[in-house]
Amino acid sequence: KGPEIVAGKEKGSISVESFEKILKEAPDSVIIADVRDPEEFATGSFKNAVNIPVNTLDKKIATLPTDKPIIFFCTTGARGGEAYDMVQLLRPELKVYFLDAAVKFAKDGSYTIVTK
Repeated sequence: KGPEIVAGKEKGSISVESFEKILKEAPDSVIIADVRDPEEFATGSFKNAVNIPVNTLDKKIATLPTDKPIIFFCTTGARGGEAYDMVQLLRPELKVYFLDAAVKFAKDGSYTIVTK
């Protein structure tokens, strides 16, 4: 079991500190879902993120695992929040969070996360 998930300010969000700690110490303890379009995903994402574009989420929602918390993110928090709301509505039994922050990916795989 990985580090505890600490809530952020927005309902359903995870704090940036908590997210970064999980990324560093136990990335396999959660599912990190990049909800941006495949083209955006291809330009850079977190190392073990899976790409589930928000516009395909409703079709894939039945396949989401129940054994690990899922953290949705995009680069602004908007689509991540949308994905969170959709799962809350359609599969409330899942443990889901979203990253309410601005994320920038560099070509070398590094990133910066800025809380709004």
